[in-house]
Amino acid sequence: MVDRVLRYVREHHMIEEGDCIVAGVSGGADSVCLLLMLLEIRREIPIDIRVVHVNHLIRPDAAEDAAYVRSLCLADDIRYTLVEADVEAEARRRRISTEEAGREIRYAAFARALGSKKGRIAIAHNKNDSCETFLFHLFRGTSLRGLTGIPPVRDRIIRPLLCLSRDEIECFLQERKVPYCIDSTNLEDNYSRNIIRHHILDTAVRRISPAAVSHISDACEQLEAAYGLIAEITRQGLETCVTAAFGSFHIDCEKFRALHGTIQGYVAMEVLAQAAGSRKDLGAVHVRQIRELMDRQCGRVLHLPHQLQARRDYTGVCIRREPDSMTQEVVLSEIALSAEETAALSAGKELVILVGAHRKIRAKLLPVGNNGIDFKNIPQNKYTKWFDYDRIERSIVIRTRRPGDYLTVNAADQRKTLKAYFIDRKIPQKERDQICLVTDGDHVIWIVGERISNYYKVGETTRTILSLTFEEDVQQISLHV
Repeated sequence: MVDRVLRYVREHHMIEEGDCIVAGVSGGADSVCLLLMLLEIRREIPIDIRVVHVNHLIRPDAAEDAAYVRSLCLADDIRYTLVEADVEAEARRRRISTEEAGREIRYAAFARALGSKKGRIAIAHNKNDSCETFLFHLFRGTSLRGLTGIPPVRDRIIRPLLCLSRDEIECFLQERKVPYCIDSTNLEDNYSRNIIRHHILDTAVRRISPAAVSHISDACEQLEAAYGLIAEITRQGLETCVTAAFGSFHIDCEKFRALHGTIQGYVAMEVLAQAAGSRKDLGAVHVRQIRELMDRQCGRVLHLPHQLQARRDYTGVCIRREPDSMTQEVVLSEIALSAEETAALSAGKELVILVGAHRKIRAKLLPVGNNGIDFKNIPQNKYTKWFDYDRIERSIVIRTRRPGDYLTVNAADQRKTLKAYFIDRKIPQKERDQICLVTDGDHVIWIVGERISNYYKVGETTRTILSLTFEEDVQQISLHV
């Protein structure tokens, strides 16, 4: 059995020579087996083993468990750390379950013990634990990801015993005549997992198939492999149809619809989770609402958990925190090109105009005809626009809105006030002062991210094109698995 665990450790690249391995040892059968296995692994791979025992201060006899774990460590000269924490008081203070509070306290203690040292945190989960997790998630409702059981490796956490069942672990300890502690709370049915362990999984093994644990474990591995494929396709989908900058995530509708329906759901959920900073309270209903929003008209707004706002625009759906719940970056009230900058622009140089700590506009003049640019190749990009430079009467000014602003909306140069445009587009009042404008006096050349004034469009008479590109610091978006 030692060889099986060693092969499993090597297969999943859990431990390297010279690692510091912090083992969580409660004194129960699983954790005592974990410690023995780590001692065997140390014969093959030189490692530094350290043990952390957490006393939750729930059971009167918990101190005996701590003393037993300490004796195991003394016998093999292993560094031992005892952490005592009132888990029930912490759960009441934070209004979370005792299980959740205990888990967070344990993992925090393990992380402190490892610190910045090269190595991993070893946890004693086994096949049965993974099966119980599978069933728990299945009964409570979950995505495919929740049916993959417990992963052998996640970040700095390793689980070397996931290749063993609980029965195998107990047999191993009996053969070696190594005693272990029994936590009386694990025998109670106060927790959902204990009910699954004592009644559902146990009944499946006794009444349906003795190999039920192995079969469920094998299914979890197959689901994990399937989810790995979905995760990779989802990553590609994120790269294809999602852009992110300054806390705002934009899903391109056309590219999103080209994805397989299953991948659409994963992409939408990932964007929501990253915009919110958490997956809590986010579910299939919110993914469905995002999909429905894509079929609605521009300007429609959807309010979601974590103070998220999803708004339909011309090309897709923009998801971000509600304006009142995030730090807004207001574009400087007025940025006018100086005479020197205008001269440099005319000389063919590209200007980079800073319009905030995270935003800038790139400006460049492009000649038309002969050896110049063909105006028919106008970029179809939301944040790059071409304008007829010769129609600009005054110096370009970049600013936010002010009374009297207008734009032209058709070939007849019919005017519409900026206020009326915002009302028609159903842009919320509190967002209007955040929108960057490129203006020629009161005439709005470009509502950045929205539309341009028809008057400044390039055409047959255009001799010089003004190319403007709005940029924000790009935030890398990637799938968290």
